[in-house]
Amino acid sequence: MNFEEALGLARSGKLYPGLILHGADRELRLTAAIELARTLLCEREPGQRPCDQCRHCRRIVGPAAEATAFHPDFLLLERDLRTVTSADAVRNLVRAAQLHPFEARGQVFVLADAETLADAAANALLKNLEEPPTSAPRHYLLLAPSAVELLPTLRSRSMPIYLGLQALEASGDIESLIATLRGLCEEHSDSGSPVLLLAVAGVLHSAGNWDDPRSLRPWSQAAGLILELVRESEDRALRQRLLQLSEELLVGPELRVRGVPALRILEGAVAHSLARPIHQGS
Repeated sequence: MNFEEALGLARSGKLYPGLILHGADRELRLTAAIELARTLLCEREPGQRPCDQCRHCRRIVGPAAEATAFHPDFLLLERDLRTVTSADAVRNLVRAAQLHPFEARGQVFVLADAETLADAAANALLKNLEEPPTSAPRHYLLLAPSAVELLPTLRSRSMPIYLGLQALEASGDIESLIATLRGLCEEHSDSGSPVLLLAVAGVLHSAGNWDDPRSLRPWSQAAGLILELVRESEDRALRQRLLQLSEELLVGPELRVRGVPALRILEGAVAHSLARPIHQGS
């Protein structure tokens, strides 16, 4: 699901209770969450939401806004310690979700740094995602650089919404990298040369910082670059293989922490997914 589709469902009151807004950078994720929250709680007719002018829209704001702009049915939770979002903070959020909305037709809860949820905090949230209160609509927006950084239990109970590529950690222009990858894939579809697959892996490797073997970010960035190719391709066979590649990249960290060099993992994933010439079909 993309963001525009999510806004459409929010306007009609059919949006899934648990959502993961991932990709892009933190500021854009917060902006998207604010727009979704306003759409969900706006008092205008569905086609006019969000109006950005009603009493609800004007008081649903980001963390940088003035403290006087407060809405009792909108809660934005940022991490409260240097590295994690604590269980106590999430339990306070869960308690608020047990109350009936004060002014709006529902409630919206935003976790701005969901990737920092401690295990106990994630478990405190999990029950509400599994059994959300039915007296009024409640929506939980989990913001993270990549959905893969959340616990599997949270991912399985939430709808992911991809917001676009994150800023690259290593030097490189995103459009240039995508154009290079596109050209290599097209060339490989004609020749089937394995050297081109090594080049694809090399481009993906150049887009991230792989120094920390525990970091998930370069893997999600590489998968994001491949997803951009999926979105622009009209070749069904190519799309299927690229989707397979993006999925394999997201499990790359499991091999990385075992000491396998990142480039070797990338080369293996690319070869496994794209080894046959694309025009021969899947």
